[in-house]
Amino acid sequence: MPSQTVVVSAEEISQLEPLADFPTPTFQKLKSPVPRWARVCLSALAPLLPIVAIIAFVLRIAFRNQPSNVRYAWLSFMSTLLIVSALFSTVAAVVVVSFVPVPAIVNTGLPDLDERNQFVALPAKTVLASSDASEQLKPLVIVVSPTVRLWNHQDVPAPQFGAGALLFADKSGYLFATANHVVTLAADKSAPASGHAMVATASGVWSSAAVVATAPDLDLALLWVGRHSGSSEFVQPIATPQDGSAIFVIGHPEGLKFTLSTGIVSGLRDQTIQVSAAISPGNSGGPVYDDRGNLVGIVSSKFDHNIDPNAENIGFATKADALFDPSHWRFTADGKKLLERYTSTVKARRDAPSATDKPEK
Repeated sequence: MPSQTVVVSAEEISQLEPLADFPTPTFQKLKSPVPRWARVCLSALAPLLPIVAIIAFVLRIAFRNQPSNVRYAWLSFMSTLLIVSALFSTVAAVVVVSFVPVPAIVNTGLPDLDERNQFVALPAKTVLASSDASEQLKPLVIVVSPTVRLWNHQDVPAPQFGAGALLFADKSGYLFATANHVVTLAADKSAPASGHAMVATASGVWSSAAVVATAPDLDLALLWVGRHSGSSEFVQPIATPQDGSAIFVIGHPEGLKFTLSTGIVSGLRDQTIQVSAAISPGNSGGPVYDDRGNLVGIVSSKFDHNIDPNAENIGFATKADALFDPSHWRFTADGKKLLERYTSTVKARRDAPSATDKPEK
């Protein structure tokens, strides 16, 4: 069928009469399918993101057969609530992590030592073979690391570590000796050590220890760890080093924990003894025992190969006798009392006559 074109001129348009005014249509707003009480109750749960997420999942299933306007209203409301809850949780997490100290992931004691029924009796009655020294003396050695505080105020061990030797144990706690530079991050040995250090036994679980005394000029420090259970006691005997005598050195060279090396006392130099036993980074602070298990020194350093690459087996340790001279020490907390308790016990046992010294009847 052919189409026809209708042309309306401007004159015809001008002759049209205006339409009468019609009233503006009004629309009545429909009531929201989400009740006010539901909005109030669910909004109160905004800080609890997991609960809001569970409720949203349940409602999604519950309203799957409802009219589309009901589903859309609830979906819109719950989506908004989830966004607000997520923002609230994020801000709260940032505030908590930034300003609230996180509990340290360390023990407050040394369970491995607490559970020991008894410690080895020293000095040994006979000369210790290397295998005997390894078995009996290694449990008296710990891993020691300076404390590093993270951005979230948590104390953790530093990447570098050294060793320490048990001096004294009773029902109240444990006193350890180590090198001063092991418990401080500063390269300068005269720099003060921090108030705490991290220590660990063979189990590898880190514990916090208090630095109760330091002797920077001798590169020595004392650590104290409180005890939570057990009452087994131990006192480490001290002996004067003899030139040429056999020794055992226990430490953690290059990260190889609880390594024993043997050698001799190569020389006596004021407050320092020179030893031929192999010493590497990680041995610092470790004990130097004689062949009866007496403590004769605390490892402090080795000859720098950067000075002479041909130098071999030249290590140094501070004499353990320095523990008896209080003039070298700077004490904190109960450090002076703890050191005096240890040294007085050692002197008393040293001066007491042994069974072999008693005259025959």
